[in-house]
Amino acid sequence: MTPILNFFIDKKHYPYEFEDNLSFNNKKLLELLGPDAWLCWTLRTYLELKDYYTCYLTDTIPESGITFFFRGSINFTQKPNKAQFWICSVGDAFWHPYSHINLFQNNLAINIYPNSYFIRLWQQLHTIKFNPLNGPPKNIYYFGDEANLAVELKSQDWKDFIAKNDFVFKIPHSSEWNDYSNADFVIGIRPFNPKNKFLNKPASKLINSWRANVVFIGGHDTAFDHERQTEFDFVSVKNYLELKENLINLKNNRSLYTKYRLQSIECGKRYPDDFFVNQWFTLINEKIMPLYNQSINSTTYLHNKFLLTRFMIYKSEALVDRLKKLFMKLFNVK
Repeated sequence: MTPILNFFIDKKHYPYEFEDNLSFNNKKLLELLGPDAWLCWTLRTYLELKDYYTCYLTDTIPESGITFFFRGSINFTQKPNKAQFWICSVGDAFWHPYSHINLFQNNLAINIYPNSYFIRLWQQLHTIKFNPLNGPPKNIYYFGDEANLAVELKSQDWKDFIAKNDFVFKIPHSSEWNDYSNADFVIGIRPFNPKNKFLNKPASKLINSWRANVVFIGGHDTAFDHERQTEFDFVSVKNYLELKENLINLKNNRSLYTKYRLQSIECGKRYPDDFFVNQWFTLINEKIMPLYNQSINSTTYLHNKFLLTRFMIYKSEALVDRLKKLFMKLFNVK
């Protein structure tokens, strides 16, 4: 029996203006699927899976069955009834305590909460691959929200470094996130803080760069390390000085740059388009459906026990967080 999958988007984020053409052929809609987390995790997944499963997109929470939703769409105090089976796409946020399954975009996060699974974020659509020129590599691109970029890369020192060494630094508009044609390097560096492993962040910038055959330079993200298989998969830097040193070295050492670029091509082969939809097939068929069948066939007692257990985990987690903040305030710990 083909499972019925509901995709819930709250009224604030539901794409009402595109209801007449909810498809990958709608260019204006495609521009929203990248930067809008609500749509990327729900609408994008709906569009990708609707030809394989019975899928419904809705702005109201169904009273029964399997419902996917993005973390911010259902209040964290709201609980499912016994006929409902909730699956929360956590994204950059925190888990939903009463969701039967929580989906994380970072593999390390699944070790923290029960019934959690790792799923890679969807690939960039309609990627325009890197078109290498004969000159030295100098075009540095950052694809993403500028607010997440390391503060050093917004400084005057960075601007001076770019100008002095004949580099070009670009932050394309989200409508151009698919165009890697002139990118000699892609950087995916958030704050240079070794204590922050960014457990809530995906490896999308790395994977999309590989698929575009571009040399990638990353920071402390654990998601990047999870995808690495060889030394030359990507350039890893620990601080701002290392970033500048590596850029100059790669620009002046063409054979080294070529080695990284050829390896990026090989890495991209690990992630063809069907890789991303296949991971959803595996998740739905091997993980979600057995747990869903177990849940709807369980007793009312077991359902209430599930809710109570999740309540206790949520409250204990909130208590630990408050105590941690109090400790940091009392002892001036940053």
